Amino acid sequence: MDVVFSVDKQAAFYYWLQIVAGWDDSSAVDAKSLAYYTGQIHSVLSQEQRKALHDVKYILQHNANPRQLLAELYAGNIRSHDAQTIAERTLSCLPLFEAFVWRDAQKTMLRWRDLLQAYDFARTNELLMNIKTFLASTFDLHTTLTVYILPNIPDTGVIGHRISGTDFILLRPYIKYRQSAIANVVTVVLHEYIHAIESGSTHSRALMKQSYEICIAASHIRPPHGFTWKNMYIEALVYCFANNITGGYARTVVSGKPLPRIEEFQRGFRRLRAKGTATTNDVIAWAGLCITDIAAQYIDEGKVIDVAVVDRISGIYKDMYLTKKTGI
Repeated sequence: MDVVFSVDKQAAFYYWLQIVAGWDDSSAVDAKSLAYYTGQIHSVLSQEQRKALHDVKYILQHNANPRQLLAELYAGNIRSHDAQTIAERTLSCLPLFEAFVWRDAQKTMLRWRDLLQAYDFARTNELLMNIKTFLASTFDLHTTLTVYILPNIPDTGVIGHRISGTDFILLRPYIKYRQSAIANVVTVVLHEYIHAIESGSTHSRALMKQSYEICIAASHIRPPHGFTWKNMYIEALVYCFANNITGGYARTVVSGKPLPRIEEFQRGFRRLRAKGTATTNDVIAWAGLCITDIAAQYIDEGKVIDVAVVDRISGIYKDMYLTKKTGI
C-alpha cells in the first residue's frame, strides 16, 4: 500500500470553504461541521466575503460534476473556468480560514502526519491483495495515493473521503492528537483506499445492479434521504472490509482482534432499531457485517464475489426499508 501523507494549506482551505458555502445536500453533507464553522465566522463576515461564499455555492450547485471541480482545487490543479473563478473570488476568505481554523489546527495536523508516516502500512499489503482478488478489481496496488490531512471539529470522529477518479484521499483525524487512536485513523485510511480498489471492479458493480433491480427496484423501495441505492451497496461492501463501527475484515490486521461477528453487535443494533435511533450509517455497517463472514470464507477459498454475497446486502436493506421498522 503506497500512501503519502500531506498537510497542505490550499487543500485544507478549499475543503473548509466548500463546507461553509453550504452547497451540498447529498449524503456526503457534513451538517455538524457546517454549523460549527459558520457559527465561528457568521458575525465577522464582510459583504465581500458573503458574496464570495454565495458564488461558491452557486457555482458548485450548477456544475455538472462539483466533486471533480473540488478535486481540482484540493490538488492545486486548477484548469477549468469554474475552478479559476472560485480561486479568484475567494481570496478574501483566506484570512478567515487562517484565523479561525489553520492557526490552531496546523500543529496537530502535522503531528498526525508524522504518526501516520511512521505507521507500517506494508502490513496491510496481503489484506488489500486479497480484497482486490475477491472483487476482481483492476486497481493497481502500486499506485501511490496522497492523503491530505485536514482540520476537524470538536467531538467528532475520524472522517474520510475519496473523490472518484482522483489519486488522493481526504482525511480528517481527531481534532486532538491521541497516539492511542491510531487504529481508528488507519481504519478510515484503509476504508477510503478500499473504495479505490472497489471502483476498479466492473464485476462487483454489475452484481450490485442485478441484485438491486431484482430485490429493491422491483419492490419500489426508496433509498434513505440523501443517499442513492448505488451508494448504499458500495458502502456496505467497503464497510465489510473496514469501518470504525465493527472494524470490518481489516480488524484482524489493524487491531489484532478476531473477525467481527454478528453476535458481537446484534444486541446493540437491535436496541438502536427498536428505539428508532439507528442512523443510515448504522444500517450500512450492519449490512457490511452481515457479509463479512461469507467474504472471509470466499477469500480463504480464493473465490470471487458473486450474487450470493450481494443478495445478502439486498436482503438487509429490503428488511430495513420495506418494513419501515427503523424509523430512518
